[in-house]
Amino acid sequence: MNSILLRGGRVIDPASALDGEYDVLLRNGEIAAVEPAGTRMNLPNTTLVDVSGCWIVPGLIDPHVHLRDPGFPKKETIQTGLRAAAAGGFTTVAAMANTSPVNDNPATTRYMLERAREAHSARLVPVSAVTHGLRGIDPVDFAAMIEAGARLFSDDGIPIDDAMVLSRALDEAKRLGYAVALHEEDRALSCNGALNAGAVSKHLGVSGYPDSAESQRVRRDLALAIGSGAAVHVCHVSTPDSLDLIRAARRHGAQVTCEVTPHHFTLDEGAAMIWGPNAKMNPPLRSHSNVEAMLAAIRDRTINMIATDHAPHDPKSKGMEQLGAYFGPRHSVPHLDHDSAEEFARAANGVVGLETALGLALQLVHRSLIEPTRLIEMMSVNPAALLRLEAGTLAVGATADVTVIDPNLEWTVVPEKFLSKSRNTPFTGMRLKGRAVLTIVGGEIVYDGRKA
Repeated sequence: MNSILLRGGRVIDPASALDGEYDVLLRNGEIAAVEPAGTRMNLPNTTLVDVSGCWIVPGLIDPHVHLRDPGFPKKETIQTGLRAAAAGGFTTVAAMANTSPVNDNPATTRYMLERAREAHSARLVPVSAVTHGLRGIDPVDFAAMIEAGARLFSDDGIPIDDAMVLSRALDEAKRLGYAVALHEEDRALSCNGALNAGAVSKHLGVSGYPDSAESQRVRRDLALAIGSGAAVHVCHVSTPDSLDLIRAARRHGAQVTCEVTPHHFTLDEGAAMIWGPNAKMNPPLRSHSNVEAMLAAIRDRTINMIATDHAPHDPKSKGMEQLGAYFGPRHSVPHLDHDSAEEFARAANGVVGLETALGLALQLVHRSLIEPTRLIEMMSVNPAALLRLEAGTLAVGATADVTVIDPNLEWTVVPEKFLSKSRNTPFTGMRLKGRAVLTIVGGEIVYDGRKA
């Protein structure tokens, strides 16, 4: 295997307490050397790559994606999803279990891993369902799923309503040393709401989804976590009350981590007035004050990770065939008639995010809200810990999963250029600063943005 020397970049490796100008040598799939920039190395059969002006960081890891495979090839496949991940700078993604069939058995887990190997792109970490069929009734065989390759457990997209079922699952996860990731929604309060309960939902005439639907379920589940001592992870947090509950639970000894999506720290509910169903997700985009609370929680380290919740959908699933004419940057904002409001409510939740997440997250650095080291902690180090991976570092001997980022490269979001199969994004036309230019997995370049 040939070697690669990344020369002249800024190495940001929080796990090794490195932040400075270094040359990084990759050989035989591992980090072979990290030496001060300009150090003369013995370099036979080595490809030299000048990355001056760029950051060299541990491969980015997304702890929450939906790849729709098996079951929904019109929306995404493992191959297209992993290629999109690599284009976004991710060397590893954790694929949620809401496939068809559900990833609640070792055979499905093995299928996902085999398709990932065939893709020769980003790595896939299977997330096992917590309960069979995502029905919230009987837990899966946790040990068998771990043996097959699962590294996290979640019924994401569907809350586990039965507290006793969740309690049993937490006990089993604790026994085996893994975490359970929770979609926090009290369905008696969310009532199939299509948008945040507020001015925008009222204006459009669609059903509202209050903050309390998230925070009340967070309250219950963190009480269970404290009682069990299990590691739990709160998915796509979106409300200030949820953040306060997470802070309080940690003070009481809970092992709780949480993530925020780029759309929840960048956009508020007003995005639905422009993008319609392409700005519909669960939890919904919230108020401007909620966005500010997410940013504050990133700064004070309440939020541990940035996750895309990449959720590809075809236009029909999003209801765009019926609703697309109502929305867009140049449209007046409608009050939907009853049938259109019902169509909006039926539209699938979620947005694609793998190819925009890094550019959106880098805004936090450019706005001086966080330091680059903090960004890499949230997008590599901490997700690696959640998924129980030996990753998130550029230490000598570590696997050569590396992302090279040009933090100053300006670009415009053009969905037609996505490698994902789907285009459901509320960021069309947004100008961003910074993106991945090289994604390296196991010492092999799987995405080269310099050629894009």
